[in-house]
Amino acid sequence: MDVARGLVGMVVLVGFAWVLSTNRRRFPVKIVIVGLAMQWALGLIVLKTDVGKGVFDAIGRLVAIVLLGADAGANFVFGELAGDHPSVAWKAIVGIKIMTTIIVVATFSSVGYHFGVLQRVVAMMAVVMRRAMGISGAESLAGAANVFLGQTEAPLLVRPYISSMTQSELMALMTGGFATVAAGVMAVYVSMLAGGDVESAVRITRHLLTACLMSAPAAFVMAKVMVPETGQPKTLGEVQISADCKTTSVIDAATEGASQGMKLSINVLAMLIAFVALIAVCDAILIRVGQWSPLLPVVHWMGLDQLDLDGVLGIVFSPIAWLVGVDSAECRVYGGLLGKAMATNELLAYDDLRGLIASNGISEKTALIATYSLCGFANISSIGIQIGGIGGLAPDRRADLVRLGPRAMLGGAFACWMTGGIAGVLV
Repeated sequence: MDVARGLVGMVVLVGFAWVLSTNRRRFPVKIVIVGLAMQWALGLIVLKTDVGKGVFDAIGRLVAIVLLGADAGANFVFGELAGDHPSVAWKAIVGIKIMTTIIVVATFSSVGYHFGVLQRVVAMMAVVMRRAMGISGAESLAGAANVFLGQTEAPLLVRPYISSMTQSELMALMTGGFATVAAGVMAVYVSMLAGGDVESAVRITRHLLTACLMSAPAAFVMAKVMVPETGQPKTLGEVQISADCKTTSVIDAATEGASQGMKLSINVLAMLIAFVALIAVCDAILIRVGQWSPLLPVVHWMGLDQLDLDGVLGIVFSPIAWLVGVDSAECRVYGGLLGKAMATNELLAYDDLRGLIASNGISEKTALIATYSLCGFANISSIGIQIGGIGGLAPDRRADLVRLGPRAMLGGAFACWMTGGIAGVLV
């Protein structure tokens, strides 16, 4: 039954993308078949084979070591505020955890980029996707980079090609950014969900990295269904990574990475403060409205104790929850997580997921599906981030970015949800 529901969910999500297509007569059959096959293959390798689990667990242990380093740095600067004292609650240290984790991961990423490690891995992944799906060199390179870099950093690798990209290539570039997350933010998710336990950190890293890898080909599926290729890409062959390494030494790379990490962490913290405040205001208004006597019967009929944002979003996204294999009793809880991730950002949704896991308010299977489904930047605020980031690299394409932004965000969300559905079938 779960397998059947998972397959139906994939068909429905691709169908949603087709309904939103700019040209429904040009359905990219090869890209859809190969992209979905790659998604399933990656899931099977990591979740069902000892070799796949072993490789990704090894990566997870490296991430766990990096997180220990982040904790050491945080403890040196912040002392008990970093979480060493039992009286310091998680909510009090979450900002410090986010900031230090992003800074440390950005530092190591910059060092890896300095030695050319990241570029080689991205280039190899791009070749596989380009040859398998028949996509252009520029979009495959950006899609592979999105697995490790953020939605505004990955386009830097194809900066010279953005101005000449077709509408379909630009859609793929944006959708890939929405369907995946940056390494620094992924490490924050690991820290949030693992709770300081090394083995949990290893396991969660395996799942989150797998989610990003699986969502990369899924993003191409959604992008090409929603905006089929009608032009002639100029980069049908292999392209070179354009972002030159400007650092002169390991120390230079480390300091540059730390500086960039600080800027990113401040941006993340600012977004969290803003959106938590917006949610609180929305909830206050909705609760007061829901207490209005004529509406009380409607609120209770909806199965809600009170009218709030989580309850409304849970109802709206419940059908998606059922499609990806979530048990009926947990559809509203899971739907609320999806809705919060799209309406605000995935960090708030992961924090809610952490609380649900800690209180046994969600089953292990649903928690795993949510872990995969939330692993992307597919939210409303990210539309502005991408328009500003990519538009700064190619100002002449800003109008196209504005037009494609909402559609690309939905495509990224569909890709993440489909990844979650496949994970639910395989566990």
